[in-house]
Amino acid sequence: MAQNKIPSILILCLAASMSMTLLLSVEARRTKFTVYFQDYAFGPNTTFFPVVGLPGSTLNYTDFGTFFVTDDAITAIPDEGAPIIGRAQGIYVVTGMDGRNLLVLISLVFTSGTYNGSSIEIQGTSRQFDLNRELPVVAGTGKFRLARGFINTDNFSFDQQRGFSVIQVNVTLVY
Repeated sequence: MAQNKIPSILILCLAASMSMTLLLSVEARRTKFTVYFQDYAFGPNTTFFPVVGLPGSTLNYTDFGTFFVTDDAITAIPDEGAPIIGRAQGIYVVTGMDGRNLLVLISLVFTSGTYNGSSIEIQGTSRQFDLNRELPVVAGTGKFRLARGFINTDNFSFDQQRGFSVIQVNVTLVY
C-alpha cells in the first residue's frame, strides 16, 4: 500500500509546482525604459576613474587588469544639464588580455522620479568596442524587487576635448 502512495505524492508535488510556476509567470511584469549615463573620463567632474592596474600599466581602459570605479549621473534625457534621477555606481575591470572585454558590476540607484528608492544590479561582460553592448540585470530592489533582464548600451555622444560621454541605456526588466 505504501508503494501506491508514492506516485500519488509525486503527482501532487508536480501539480503544486506547476501551479506555482503558472502563478508566478502570470504575475510577472515587464518594464522597458531608457536612461542616460553622464560620464566624465577626466577633468574636475571625473566620474569614471582608474584605481589600480598591473605593474607598469598606464591605467588605460584597454590595459588588462586595470580596475575602474564609476559614479555617473543618470538622467531621463541625454542633455548634460538634465535633472539627475539617480546614479550608476560600480566597478569595471579590464578582463580581456587584448583589452576588449570589461567585467562590469554596477548598480543603477534611482534617487528621484518614478523609480525613486529602487535599484537594479548589473553584472556581466561588456565588449567595450562593440557599438551596442548587452549586459544582464541580475537583481533589483524596491519597485524592481526580484528583477531580471538586460540592458543595451550605446554611445549617444562623445566630446573628446572634455572627456565627456553620454551613454544611452535601454533597460528591459521582468519582475
